[in-house]
Amino acid sequence: MKSLYIPEMHCSKCEARIHEALEKAGIAHTIELAKKTVTVAEEDVEKTTSELDDLGFSVKKPGLFARLFGK
Repeated sequence: MKSLYIPEMHCSKCEARIHEALEKAGIAHTIELAKKTVTVAEEDVEKTTSELDDLGFSVKKPGLFARLFGK
């Protein structure tokens, strides 16, 4: 499993949009709004990144502070 950091995901509406898009794409996932992460299988990372990009969300490599505190 791979956790993707989505810095623009900051509310439940963002979370819902992401969940809906990934469900529609058939990507199994978990979302942690507090940490701003979406976790998917390694083989789904590229497809997930593309889906997120289509929604206007970017995937970033989190810094240490973000990994620890979700900010």
